[in-house]
Amino acid sequence: MDVLVLYESRRGYTLTVARAIRDELRARGHTSSAASLRGCDEGTLAAADAVIVGTWTAGKIVAGVGPPSEALEGVAALPSLLGRSAAVFCTYDVAPRRTLETLADALVERGARVSVGERFRGGLGRTKRASLTKASGFVDAALADFAAAEATAAG
Repeated sequence: MDVLVLYESRRGYTLTVARAIRDELRARGHTSSAASLRGCDEGTLAAADAVIVGTWTAGKIVAGVGPPSEALEGVAALPSLLGRSAAVFCTYDVAPRRTLETLADALVERGARVSVGERFRGGLGRTKRASLTKASGFVDAALADFAAAEATAAG
């Protein structure tokens, strides 16, 4: 399976998570690449069997918390995702609130089928490293979901 990992990163941690997910996919024998969400072209997206989209969390703890406008604009600019399987992730420092749900809703509006998501906490180095260990479980869940969708589509 070819899985494209798209990300919107501000300070680099979301990119780090995207690369960890990409590397986990490759370690399991899947073709995978990581690319900027806003720099994704139609050909790159067309070559992927499934997509994983991640973003950092914007906002002030309780006000305006969610995906940054750049991430939502990037999703809106993607070619149609009609019937494509997708998973989402977000990075955050304090509380992501509904970041995953908002990101997933934006992908569903573009035609994707999203049912897997994960939150990765940033903060201090030790917290980041501990949070990155969740990449393996996230990849497990995403691959299982992608396989189930393929099986359903095959009839």
